[in-house]
Amino acid sequence: MLIVDLIGDLIGGLIEAVIPTPKSKLEKNIDELKEEEWFADLEKDVRYNYIIWHNNKVKRFLKKPENVKILKSSEWEREKFIQLVIKEHKRFVGIR
Repeated sequence: MLIVDLIGDLIGGLIEAVIPTPKSKLEKNIDELKEEEWFADLEKDVRYNYIIWHNNKVKRFLKKPENVKILKSSEWEREKFIQLVIKEHKRFVGIR
């Protein structure tokens, strides 16, 4: 499963590098979510900002516009997303 994710990320990265876009889906979706106070606070935190912009799981989730709509409308999904970001940060820094 990890290899499949890695290959998918590599192919996706190559496609994004070859086909330049003025603003990526990720940037557009993050800009939209920044209008939400909870996300703006999360994104301002240096620890989580890095995860939001560089963690493949989080980026893959945020690239989908339907996920952005869900995050904006569901408090439960919002909490799950925040927990994902925190979990990925802990994994990144080696905290178990």
